[in-house]
Amino acid sequence: MKKHWLWAGLLLPGLLLADDAEIRSAIEEGTRAYEAGEWSQAASQFDYAATLVRQLQAGQLGELFPEPLPGWQADDAETQAAGAALFGGGIHASRHYHKDDAALEMTIMKNSPLLQTMAMMFTNPSMAAMSGYKVKRINGQTAMVQEEGDSKELMMLVANTTLIQLSGEGGDMTTADLEAYAGALDIKALSAL
Repeated sequence: MKKHWLWAGLLLPGLLLADDAEIRSAIEEGTRAYEAGEWSQAASQFDYAATLVRQLQAGQLGELFPEPLPGWQADDAETQAAGAALFGGGIHASRHYHKDDAALEMTIMKNSPLLQTMAMMFTNPSMAAMSGYKVKRINGQTAMVQEEGDSKELMMLVANTTLIQLSGEGGDMTTADLEAYAGALDIKALSAL
C-alpha cells in the first residue's frame, strides 16, 4: 500500500485543531480514490482537505490582529478562506477599530496570486511615489502611506506572501494611528503562518 504522501503538503504543523478528524478523513478518502483510479473523486477530496486547512489557517490569521490601542474599541475579526477557483485562492481576515470620530479597517490577505501585482509597487518605490504614496519602514517592513483629506491608507507587504492594508477615515484619524496599528502587528507570526 502506498504511503500517504500528500499528508506533508496538506497538513501543516500547528494547523490540526478541531477539524483534524475531518481533514484526515478527506485525505484518506482522496488517497483511496487515487489508488482506485477515481481521479475526479480524488481531486475533490484533496480540494476539500486543502479548503479545511485554509479555513484553519484563516482562523489563526484572525487571531493575529492587534488589540485596540488605548482609547479605541474593536469588533471581532472576520476571516475567509478562498479556494483556487475564487480569486486564485488565499486567505483573508479583517477587523474594524473605532474611536470617537475615527474608524479604521485592518485587512490581512495571505497567499493570494493577487499579491504579485502589489509586490511591484513595494519593490519599486518610484512607482509607489507616482501613485501618491509615501514610503516608510515599520517593524523593518516597507510601508506605503497615502492621505486624501479625512481618508488615510497604509499598506505593508510581509515576506512577499502577506498584504496588510489599513484604511482609516474621520476627523480624528491620523496617519500616526495607522502606523501605530501596523507597528503593533506580530510580523514574525504573520511570516510563519
